[in-house]
Amino acid sequence: MRFSFHHISGFLLARNQLCSCQFTKDHRLFYPQISTFDQMLIARIGFAELQEATNSFDRGKVIGVGKTGTVYKAAHPHLRFTAVKRLFDFQHLEKQFLSELMILGKFRHKNIVPLLGFCVESRERLLVYQYMPNGNLYDWLHPVKGEPKIMEWHFRVNIAVGMARGLAWLHNHNTLQLAHLNLSSSCILLDKNFEPRISNFGRAMHIMTSNARIFMANIEMSEWDLTKRDVHQLGVLLLELITGEDPLNNSGFYHSLEGKLVQNNCLLSTVSAALYCAVDKSLLGQGFDREVLYFLKVACNCIQPIPNRRPTMVEVYKMLMAIKNTHPDILG
Repeated sequence: MRFSFHHISGFLLARNQLCSCQFTKDHRLFYPQISTFDQMLIARIGFAELQEATNSFDRGKVIGVGKTGTVYKAAHPHLRFTAVKRLFDFQHLEKQFLSELMILGKFRHKNIVPLLGFCVESRERLLVYQYMPNGNLYDWLHPVKGEPKIMEWHFRVNIAVGMARGLAWLHNHNTLQLAHLNLSSSCILLDKNFEPRISNFGRAMHIMTSNARIFMANIEMSEWDLTKRDVHQLGVLLLELITGEDPLNNSGFYHSLEGKLVQNNCLLSTVSAALYCAVDKSLLGQGFDREVLYFLKVACNCIQPIPNRRPTMVEVYKMLMAIKNTHPDILG
């Protein structure tokens, strides 16, 4: 397989230039800003090469289907495996494609999925990621019948810490400052060590200032604060992680919980104690019941109905680290 390597610079090229695919004159190289962590090379890969690596996008290679595209497991001669996302309709998904390219092509973090390459040919738009052998968090928490999967407490805590760490980094990076805005367990990928990698940045937005105001449907929403939306979404993820309740199929569970927070004037001790019975039973009686209750309190903090009562992502990360540090020999 032959790769032609390109430096990606989403921030040095105007978005409208990228939309019309006006790269450099000779389509060879263009130079990016330097990542805080290290300079990154992203491969521009031909469609025919990805077609070969996925056996012509064979159904047997499908490892995920989302709202924007289908993900295939691709086999490369010298690069082991990658995950290739083929977008459904480039005309309607160009913005999401460019968002992922500009964000993931420039920055690296241990809890952000690595982007390795991209393809722009005719009507085709594809993104190539590092392959994650343990799939996504959703499939672990909600396995199909006949495929029992048990995730132990220490894995869940480490995943929660990693998610908060990655999001805190996104919110506070001195040049990036992004809000993800589309968090779900299906976009949390797990590497071979079950380290979480956040993916799906198609809806991410830059945080212009800490007092940024957003106007939606002519309604001013100050501090629907983009970062606090992420905190709320993480709170739902934490509850899903510890209760096993699927937000997609049991939205009433989460609405009921938010209602209890309002009725009890956000008294977390009352709500989290009442919620304790909803905890995944495989987690109880293992010597971590006290930590489980504290984990619930953190989650309830994150889904406070009033945004400014929610903690920052850095504060969430610190609270989750406190849980992890109670049993460092077990929780690593």
